[in-house]
Amino acid sequence: MPKPDLPGHAVLRVHELDAAPDGLTICIERRQGPEKYLSDGGWQRSESWLAPERVQPFGGGIDFHVGPVVCDMVAGLTVRLSVREPGVGNVGATVVAWPSMQTSGAYDPNRMVAGDAPAGTDRGFGGGTGQTTVLRTPGLAEPPPPPPPPEPPPPWVADPPPPFQPAPEPPPLFQPAEPPPLFPFPQEPPPPFDPGPGGLRPPDPMDRIGRDEKKKKSSAGLWIGLAVILVLLVGGVGAGAYWWFFMRTTQIAEGDKGDKNKAKPPTIEKPERVLAAEFLETKPAAEAMVEKCRALRQDGKQIAAFLVCRAAADSGDPVGAAEYAGFFDPVNRAPNSPIDSDAVQAAQWYEKAAKVELPLAMRRLGQLYAKGADNFPADKAKACDWLKKASDKGDAEAKKSFADLQCT
Repeated sequence: MPKPDLPGHAVLRVHELDAAPDGLTICIERRQGPEKYLSDGGWQRSESWLAPERVQPFGGGIDFHVGPVVCDMVAGLTVRLSVREPGVGNVGATVVAWPSMQTSGAYDPNRMVAGDAPAGTDRGFGGGTGQTTVLRTPGLAEPPPPPPPPEPPPPWVADPPPPFQPAPEPPPLFQPAEPPPLFPFPQEPPPPFDPGPGGLRPPDPMDRIGRDEKKKKSSAGLWIGLAVILVLLVGGVGAGAYWWFFMRTTQIAEGDKGDKNKAKPPTIEKPERVLAAEFLETKPAAEAMVEKCRALRQDGKQIAAFLVCRAAADSGDPVGAAEYAGFFDPVNRAPNSPIDSDAVQAAQWYEKAAKVELPLAMRRLGQLYAKGADNFPADKAKACDWLKKASDKGDAEAKKSFADLQCT
């Protein structure tokens, strides 16, 4: 982000502002006191629009470079900032919490003292006369004398070593133990061999029969376990083949259907000025421009609708002129119009369409004269005249307004 070079200057960065930089002006409004609006001469009661020193667009918004005329007055305040485009009106508004900043001071030759120096020049707003700001720098005082150096510490004296004492003998790591006796108790001699029924006997060949039966039983259990494992392997192979050749194809088909039903990613909408410019580059007819204007208004794209209706009105189409006048009409105002109301301009476009006997334009022009607006006084005679002409064309709403006005 660009930074100002001098005190009392600032850069206002406004994001998502869709406007042409040429001719942009700003209005600064505060909450305190009756004098709310900032002008070149200070705060005042009436609304005032200021031209910044420089307007510079960037990707996504516009930078407004302002000088001491603004910064010295609004430093530390919370103000409302509005932006106006020539021929369009207000195109954006926001709230700015202005930080406490270094101001520029004021230039007065009679008040200058030693140490003052020019700090820069502010060209003002709207091509005003230059003002020289002064940066005040007080004179330098004599530096204080340096502190005295600290006293050096006393020299270090080592303590005398203690007298030598021999270290005590360490205890032995292993205590010798007496070996245990080889035969702690008297050993009895083994009993003699007794071939009788209560003593030992030689092996009998008949004992091998039980051991052979145990081996046969263990072999049968092994074969049963191998058979069970083989059945499980065959079943697993069969289940895998069934899933591969039948179930997998069904799941793939259902997945393809799900992919088709997935929502498409949202598209990024173009700015309204780009939409209007692309449509007008096709050089459409006046009737097509009026229909496009109404469609854009229904879609909520009011700025694009305003630009297309203006092109239709400039082409000389009476319906386009009436639709374009509705953006300025304070009585029959177009819904969500982004343009400030201007009864004089609305009457001029209504009258152009009414001269070719368009009932809509004659009726709205009569209603505008009946109620009046700022800088546009009401005129009952003209209101009755235009409402009578619209009624003669079969406009039912004009007949009702004519009767409510009690025209003779």
